[in-house]
Amino acid sequence: MSETRTQTVRTPPSRATLIMITAVSVLTLNLFLPSLPSMADDFQVSYGVMSFAIAGYLFLSAGLALILGPLADRFGRRPVLLVSFSIFALASAGAALTQDYTTFMMFRMLQAVCATGSTLSRAIVRDMYPPGKGTSVLGYIAMAMAVAPMVGPLVGGLLEETLGWRSVFWVFALLGLLSVVLVWVDLGETAKGRVKTAAEQIQGYKDVTRSAAFWTNTLVLGFSIAAFFVFLSGAPLVAAQVYGLSPSFVGFVMGTTAIGYFIGSYITGRIAETVPLGGMMIWGRWIGIIGPVVALIIVILGHDTAYIVFGLMGTVGVANGISLAAANTGAMSVRPDLAGSAAGLSGAIGTAMGAVFSAITGALLTEQNGVWLFCFLIMVACLGALIAAYPAAKTFEGIE
Repeated sequence: MSETRTQTVRTPPSRATLIMITAVSVLTLNLFLPSLPSMADDFQVSYGVMSFAIAGYLFLSAGLALILGPLADRFGRRPVLLVSFSIFALASAGAALTQDYTTFMMFRMLQAVCATGSTLSRAIVRDMYPPGKGTSVLGYIAMAMAVAPMVGPLVGGLLEETLGWRSVFWVFALLGLLSVVLVWVDLGETAKGRVKTAAEQIQGYKDVTRSAAFWTNTLVLGFSIAAFFVFLSGAPLVAAQVYGLSPSFVGFVMGTTAIGYFIGSYITGRIAETVPLGGMMIWGRWIGIIGPVVALIIVILGHDTAYIVFGLMGTVGVANGISLAAANTGAMSVRPDLAGSAAGLSGAIGTAMGAVFSAITGALLTEQNGVWLFCFLIMVACLGALIAAYPAAKTFEGIE
């Protein structure tokens, strides 16, 4: 019995476990999106105020990543994940039961701890594999995990129409409990050389933040996330209030970026070990800017429909699938022994950038300007990622 337990604690996790803990953080962002309008009505607040459930969540996720990444380097990936998902399960149940907006937002912010899964899954892959192989594995994990945003809004819309928005948060609570069990059973510790003192941790952060390679890859990551979260924040308003789609159809059209992400991640998984990662990143970002530019032109010309606009946004997903794994690998390669800290810091900065763009989207979008501003903000974010990709590509010249 004790021998089996020791083996479990020390054995690296399967890819299925990494997919699960990453997918929960994605679902927490998009499963409830079709319910935002009815949640706003239920709590008697505006859509802009209710959308802070996205932006506030992202800001807190960014702050927590700065803390939890270093904690995972100090104490290990496994204990940090167990505590984080336990808190997430309790917070989800609290959000499902609450009757007022303020209390709901308190529990919603506590849900942000599940972002640990996304951050530490990347660090775990970096612990286990060299850069080329690690990028390929991240691509395959992202490909499988892309099913979450494809299915999430659709399932969320159906739950909203049949059982109400509170059912979505009960699903979150169940996913949190399942994640705790999965981490306990399957996720062994992968951090080999843990940081022993706070002084070592601070010095490691200095080394990471002084690296131009870290910052350029983080900017690619951040602008890519920003484009995605403009889409997440603006799509419900554009689809429901401008184009008049039902909640279930809102979930359907929001799946276009996820389908694109699935395709891009599959490409990454197939070619990352055989092609230069820097070149792959640049080509990915060029693909990403095509959709929003064409969509904006069509909107200006007055020939837009929901299916044209959302269909073209699929290129944003393809671009992120191709470039994000490489950007994550580049950021963590500065100090491989501090992969958790690097993943946490780059993730925090990227999430903060996404939160800023999400907040801008929620504050500025209306039924009158919704479509063209929606396309414009996504285009700006994609342009920033493309510009940052050129210096970021140089990161891989010495490590591939």
